[in-house]
Amino acid sequence: MPAAAPSTIAPGAAAVSTQAAAQPRTYTVRAGDSLSKIAQQVYGRADLWPRIFEANRDTVRDADLIHPGQVLVIPDATTLH
Repeated sequence: MPAAAPSTIAPGAAAVSTQAAAQPRTYTVRAGDSLSKIAQQVYGRADLWPRIFEANRDTVRDADLIHPGQVLVIPDATTLH
């Protein structure tokens, strides 16, 4: 059986792509936004707003009080239940 062909990926390329995938998605709050509106926009389901709230507990103390300009972390949709 022939040996596997050597990889043509440059050294460090895999690490770079892994790092890019690990960076969280963010959303900047606009006037009139709510967590449910943001969840509807990013997940297609408004009822998933608690996922955004939980991911931002360090900066969002009250789910009803988000402010324009605030940057929220948006959890990856692939981890949705």
